[in-house]
Amino acid sequence: MSTQAARPDDNRSANADGAAVRRPGRRAVLAGLTGAGALAGSVALGGGSAAAAVAGTDAYVVDVVAKGADPTGRTPSDAAFRAAAAELLGSFQPGPISGAIPKKTLLIPPGNYLLTQPDSLLPGEDGVGHGGIVDGIAITGYGKRLSRITYAPTARDTTLWTNRQRYKNIRISGLTFESKDATATFNYAYSSDAGGVQDTWYSDVEWRGTWKIGIGLDGPAGTSDLNSEMGWDHCQIGGSYTDAFLVIGMTPAESQQDQFLNYWFRDCKVEFKSGSFVRNERGGSMNFIGGSYILTDAASTGTFFQLGAAASGRADSTMRLYAQGIRFELRGVGHKVIDSAWYKGSITFVSCDDTALSFQSWASGAVPHVYRFDAVNPSRGPMVRYQDCALMGSHQVTAGTATTAGKLLYDGCRFSSVTAGTGATGFLRWPGTAPWYEFRDCLAQSARLADAKVS
Repeated sequence: MSTQAARPDDNRSANADGAAVRRPGRRAVLAGLTGAGALAGSVALGGGSAAAAVAGTDAYVVDVVAKGADPTGRTPSDAAFRAAAAELLGSFQPGPISGAIPKKTLLIPPGNYLLTQPDSLLPGEDGVGHGGIVDGIAITGYGKRLSRITYAPTARDTTLWTNRQRYKNIRISGLTFESKDATATFNYAYSSDAGGVQDTWYSDVEWRGTWKIGIGLDGPAGTSDLNSEMGWDHCQIGGSYTDAFLVIGMTPAESQQDQFLNYWFRDCKVEFKSGSFVRNERGGSMNFIGGSYILTDAASTGTFFQLGAAASGRADSTMRLYAQGIRFELRGVGHKVIDSAWYKGSITFVSCDDTALSFQSWASGAVPHVYRFDAVNPSRGPMVRYQDCALMGSHQVTAGTATTAGKLLYDGCRFSSVTAGTGATGFLRWPGTAPWYEFRDCLAQSARLADAKVS
């Protein structure tokens, strides 16, 4: 009986019995990895450290440690990060779509890196007049908690990185960002029709610590444009915010843009102490799919969705919020899922649940959902729909006069704290004029609630 020898070119090796066994090639292994995983996989296959694998030898990676960054966090790494960013931005290659694009990825190996100066992650120069838009930026770590950046600025009211109509098609992944200053902002993004900010995606990114604002979107009156197409995938929003994690329309008094569009949060853990998760002053299209949303400090006030009414005219041409499959946990009477002053558009909750602590004594007095139809126009509000949701406490809506536009519809929902649909002790309450509302196939605690339609 003969044994076929393994040929060096067919990815075969002999097992303990001498039989040829096919093994995956190095290229096949790397093909299954992306981002930091691909870099980690290539290092594991070849042995040695990540820094040794990429420092000075990889034409497609610039490593902050190779530039002198301190992964112990004992000394500031601002100079090293700025040197790495300069190399990244200097690695232009021709792009088939939008001209010059960077050739390299910015790699942040495992460690805790201390940054103390603003704009140390990426330079904050205005793209108009400084070489134009950089189309394609990739910053990757080895996973949140593994690759960490601590921002402890030496001055107040600073921003870790500013995107002033310069960077688009940005991918940031596998990182934890922690702030030690309650007046700090993670990212300020400013755009005009001369240079847009578009297509930013965060994957496996975490925010911790004390911030004023996480991400603020802004632009000039009349000409702001393209602060749009942004996503957060499997991210964790923690810490606390004196304002909000995401502010859409930093200057609501100005007639800004109608392009605050298309924001996606997918399967995220939004578990923060205080402040707002999203504050939207301009309208826009927002999608929140899956995940766990918790306000963790019972003694504080906090709101997941704060929708303002400063916008008017064309600048608010889209007003849309869609939330699906989210478990909301409110731990104090001062916590809210939504506080809306929108006067048009649509707000939809599908298969969401905020009843986790409905057994608490304070839960029946909570008002986690508030709609102010009279904030701008005394008779107008958005079309609000709850479908297959479990809801605690009561909802409140204010309308100055009879509603001519805007409705609240509850379809197949369960109300955990009340036995009536409306009235002083009912689920939907209002001071003064009744809004347009409808209950359809709902339960009040464990009993069927009579269908009702009032217009």
